[in-house]
Amino acid sequence: MKHPSDQHTLELPEMPTPKKRGRPAILGRAMSAAERKRRSRSLQVGRATRDHNQRLPKALSVEIDASLHQKLKRYCEANGKTQIETLEQLIQTLPD
Repeated sequence: MKHPSDQHTLELPEMPTPKKRGRPAILGRAMSAAERKRRSRSLQVGRATRDHNQRLPKALSVEIDASLHQKLKRYCEANGKTQIETLEQLIQTLPD
């Protein structure tokens, strides 16, 4: 293996080149974090639309009073559920 800045030495034929470090490039260049996340979201939607049994995640951001948050945490701990499981269960009980 030669130094990357060495322009005079030839590569030996049939010598395997070592893999590059890091995340593999797509379309010939590295993707930014925003591009990777956008691609991840589109792949999630694609999988969910092919398989209707798979959940399609959707972000939900809310602000609640600190005392209500403590009440939710205590309820979840008492029932052995996560906050998302508890909120999903509550929302499913709402009429359509």
